[in-house]
This record gives sequence, structure tokens and C-alpha cells, in this order.
Amino acid sequence: MNLASHYVCDDCHARTPADVPALLCDACGGLLEMAYDLTRVPARDILARAAEHREIGVWRWADLLPVPEGTEPLYLGEGDTPLLTTRRLGETLNIPNLMIKNDTLMPTGSFKDRGFAIAVGYARALGVKQAFTYSSGNAGASFATYAARAGIDATVLVEDSAHESKIAAIGLYGARVLRLQYRSSLEIFASVSALTRAGLYSFVNFINPIRHEGMKTYAYEICEALGWKAPDVMVHPVGTGGGLWGAWKGFRELRQMGVIDRLPRMIGVQPSASAPIVRAFNEGLPSAAPHGDATRTVAQSIAGDAPIQGGTRVLSAIYASGGRAVAVDDGDLFEAMRLLGAEGVTAEPSAAASVAALLRARSQGWVSENDTVVAVITGSGQKQPDVLVRAAPPPAGDVRADPDELLKWFGDRMDNGR
Repeated sequence: MNLASHYVCDDCHARTPADVPALLCDACGGLLEMAYDLTRVPARDILARAAEHREIGVWRWADLLPVPEGTEPLYLGEGDTPLLTTRRLGETLNIPNLMIKNDTLMPTGSFKDRGFAIAVGYARALGVKQAFTYSSGNAGASFATYAARAGIDATVLVEDSAHESKIAAIGLYGARVLRLQYRSSLEIFASVSALTRAGLYSFVNFINPIRHEGMKTYAYEICEALGWKAPDVMVHPVGTGGGLWGAWKGFRELRQMGVIDRLPRMIGVQPSASAPIVRAFNEGLPSAAPHGDATRTVAQSIAGDAPIQGGTRVLSAIYASGGRAVAVDDGDLFEAMRLLGAEGVTAEPSAAASVAALLRARSQGWVSENDTVVAVITGSGQKQPDVLVRAAPPPAGDVRADPDELLKWFGDRMDNGR
């Protein structure tokens, strides 16, 4: 049963029916947010239905998603990624109850699949045939994949600095790729807004109000795994911030339904070289101005000198939750990649930002020893293989393929306790 009621504009509060492919508000051009009637069905019935349909991943939460009833799930295996306990990592960071939400295992290797599965499925159900999005790489690959499955003609506008392997993946999945040349992210957002107003259907984060609805499933999966309790802290990398905002919305819905009794503190992470959200947070501002240079970090997926609509949604979630916005250096990201590798998780630099932020969390009092913390790992390290080479330690040495030499090598290390 679809509980979606209507869209509400962030700015003028005008309402739009839930069953039309709406993007920006017709009245004022503001961002739209889907509202739900969460009192129409008992929460226990929603949770029971979700538990019975684990075979369809994020789609098992259809009651709480804006998908028209009877919509065939556009399912490729997205959702229900493992929530892993940590041993070495928790000890290293002095956060005993640290867990990893491992979204590197999504179909295209990125958390973006949560949003695009639902958003593209919604668009297909409402008859959308052509569409575009903008991406630094991961979102483009995810959009291209789901658009191909849905039969939607797809074009992806990609930052000219995007990694070649990410651009190649987009083309491999069948979408057209246009490289964007620009000086500031503001130019990109002005362009995609103009395309949207001209009538092109957009999947750009927040301009499309459905993508972050898929991200709500973070909250549902995490709280379910914790016995219907919220963690004390959730840490998420932030580019435009759809993942953090979607999860925050999901937690709030669970609390509104009486499923959980408190909300987590949300920590958003950006690279130091390009951290407009962090700067705005540190100054106590409700929106962020352009700041930084996105070309001066390896964290491509979350690098941008300006967020959409000033990042007001992300900042509001951080403020309301009592959380933080944190900047991390590339050196922190490399260290976090190595720490995650020791836990069996291969993360790209942007994805490792969650752990990089926690390197300082205990010493600066953001997280206590008793907190239950979930760090979201958003993308596979295979997305940027050249950076993996930079982050990984060098080989231990060169040894001839000779039994005696190999036995001596291992014997020396056993004698030295290594």
C-alpha cells in the first residue's frame, strides 16, 4: 500500500499531487519533498510486509516509497547490504560499537543504486521516456544502468575531471556522455535547472525529489538490524547530500510511526579542499556559499565547491540532529582506506571519508565510547584503481620462485615474530 500523499515545496509550501512526474515547484521553482500519510496503516503491518519480502531489497519498503501501486520492481540486487561489526577498526578508533554499512556491494558498486532504483522505477511507471542527470561518475553509472533496464533514453552530463573508468562504465551501460567544462559547481546547477525548466526530465539529486526517497532505506535497514533501535551516530560522506538527507528522513519517519524512540546524530563529511557545507556549519549558517577547489582532492565523488540550493537540507539535518559537518584531508582518506582494507572492505576515497572523520571523533568529543556508530561506506575502491595503488602499502619484496628461498623468507619472519 503506497502511503505517499503529495509533494510539498520547501519554499512556498505549495502542494503537488504525488502521482505526477514533478520536479521543481511550478509556483516558485523550489525543491519538492514527498509527504506521506503514516497514520493510515499500522507500523507493525508495514514492517511485517517488509520482512516477508527480503528477496526484493529496497523494494520491500514500497509502503514507504512513492512508487505507484502495482509497479514492477526495477530490481538488480540493490539494498540489504551488510551492517558489519568491526574489530580492529573499532579498537583503533576507540569506538567499540562501530559498525560499517557496506554499500560497496551494490550492483554498480555505489550507494547511488538505492536512489536510482526507486527514482527510475517511479519515472518508468509514470511514462517517462527520456531523461538526463549530472554526475561526477558514480551517479551516472547507476542512472545509466537502471535507465537501460527501464528502457529510458539516458544522457549523462559528467564533470570533465571524472575518472576515465567511471566515464567508461556510463557508456558501457548505454547512456550518452557529455563532458562538462566549468569553473564552479554553480554553473552546473544553473544549467541543469534551466534544462529542467525547459521540460527535460531530470534525475539530478534534489531537483529530482524521488532519488533521496530510495536513500531512506538506509534508516530502515540499519534500525531493523539493530532490533528497531536507531544508532547514536550515523556518518555519511556528503557531495550534494542526498544520502544523508534521505537517511535522516527515514529515521524521522520511523520515529513518527513509533518504531524507534530517538534519532541519531548525523555527521556529514567533505574533503578539506572543497568543503562548503563544513564552512557553513562552522559559521552557524543555514546555507553554504561557494568555497574551495574540487580539483585538489582525490575524493572526486564528494568534491564540489557549491552544493545544490546552498545545501540547506543537509545543514538542517545536521543542525536538527545535533550532529556535525567535518572536513578531512587526503592523507586521512588514504589512512581510512587502509583501515577499511584490514576489515575486508575496499573503499574509494570518498567512501572512506566516513571513517576518516571518525579518526578525530573521539579526541574531539563528537563520539563517546558508549555510542553505537554506523559509518556508511558508499562506493567501491575499484571505482578509482589508480588511487588504490597510492593508498596501499608496497609489496613486501621480491623473492625467486624457489622453495628454499621462500621457506627462508617465511622462516625469518616467524623467527622475528612477524
